[in-house]
Amino acid sequence: MLINIDNGGTLTDVCVVDGSKVHYTKTLTTPIDLSECFFEGINKVAKDMYGEDGFIKLLQNSSLIRYSSTQGTNALVERKGPQIGLITDEEDLTERLQKTKAEKQMFKSLVGERVAHLTTSNDKEKMDISLVKAINGLTTAGAERLIVAVADPEREKQFKRFFLLRFPRHLLGSVPVLFSSEFTTDPCRERRIWSAMLNTFLHPTLSRFLYSAESRLRAHKVKNPLLIYRNDGASSRVAKSVALKTYSSGPRGGLEGTRALAQGYGFEHVLMIDVGGTTSDIGAVDNLRIVAERRGKIEGITTSFELSDVRSYGVGGSSIIRVVDGKITVGPESVGAAPGPACFGFGGKEATITDVNLLLGILDPDTYLNGELKLDLQRARQVIQENIAEPLGVDFDDALFLMQEAYAAKMAASFGDWVREGGETVLAAFGGGGPMNACHAAEVAGIKRIIIPRLAAVFSAAGISFSDVA
Repeated sequence: MLINIDNGGTLTDVCVVDGSKVHYTKTLTTPIDLSECFFEGINKVAKDMYGEDGFIKLLQNSSLIRYSSTQGTNALVERKGPQIGLITDEEDLTERLQKTKAEKQMFKSLVGERVAHLTTSNDKEKMDISLVKAINGLTTAGAERLIVAVADPEREKQFKRFFLLRFPRHLLGSVPVLFSSEFTTDPCRERRIWSAMLNTFLHPTLSRFLYSAESRLRAHKVKNPLLIYRNDGASSRVAKSVALKTYSSGPRGGLEGTRALAQGYGFEHVLMIDVGGTTSDIGAVDNLRIVAERRGKIEGITTSFELSDVRSYGVGGSSIIRVVDGKITVGPESVGAAPGPACFGFGGKEATITDVNLLLGILDPDTYLNGELKLDLQRARQVIQENIAEPLGVDFDDALFLMQEAYAAKMAASFGDWVREGGETVLAAFGGGGPMNACHAAEVAGIKRIIIPRLAAVFSAAGISFSDVA
């Protein structure tokens, strides 16, 4: 029996595969404590399978528990993560790290001005003083995590020895430090440092939850370890997982499922679009091969690791729709699960496509999440009237259709470059918001054929079942 969990920014999907039977559910993501939605989702599906006391039975009967998450992806898309400080002995390193537009934008968001230069000297006392000054200066400037990138790996090891003497873990507090030469053996220095910075940014999103969840599973006498599903399609234990490889790990499950669809229906070129709460994730299967790169990219930044070519865009079911300078904008900022779209009734004050779909009758207010969450039509109407219709000076119905058009255009732009001429491309639409929104976007992009799988709502979680274990 396989338990697959796909943790999204707004909803968490749980899919249990028991031979030919599939059981699944959704639960609201709890961003403050991800273990709550993790265990709540398992508990919900266990009740469906075994009744009220089925939780322990499901856990102990499972042969694998695999977990994927878009939390890191969403944090990067929204630029919500730790402030990073960079320590180096090369004056031109920051320039070399910012050769492209994507690199300049990412560096500005992750590091900004938090760069300290070490003194070039063979005098150990001067090296020691230089390192202390750099660390103190960056932490004072707000750096929450530090990267040390020294040109000579042996010299970097020397700085590490000074660091461990001067700043034992219990004295430095909660400011982790990563030495770039230890993270990966990639011979390309710039690529290695970028990988270290991205990993450092993504790491805290999951680290606390994963070790907590593993501990709670052991308390329930679960023998098999929690496995982290990765972007390369394999799964590994928590202690052996690299945060950077969890980037778009959920959509990789969707790609595995998309490949199975392509094989079953004889499609040559299939685009997948997995529409979650915060992002839409795009990938491709070409002649039954998942498109991947030896040196994978994250938002246009080349890394040291092989990654599937999944691109995440800030356009999801909870992406904020606003009027800026007289025009409708969509995302990348999201309301997430808390407070969520206005129609959730949790105090949300921003308009989203979920509110639009509710008011257009695409969503049933009484059956959302199997009726567990009653959607608030009045609240959805109020935020759209105040935030969209009135600023644009249009009536309410026109506002709804303008929002729908803007959303479709933003989504179509995310996968337009992938579409092949001649009608060869098929779009596989899934995720919580995929089937509701993809048809309009496909029309804009010129795609004439769309497939919506039966398990569309939890398809990325279900797709993990087609993957290997490392």
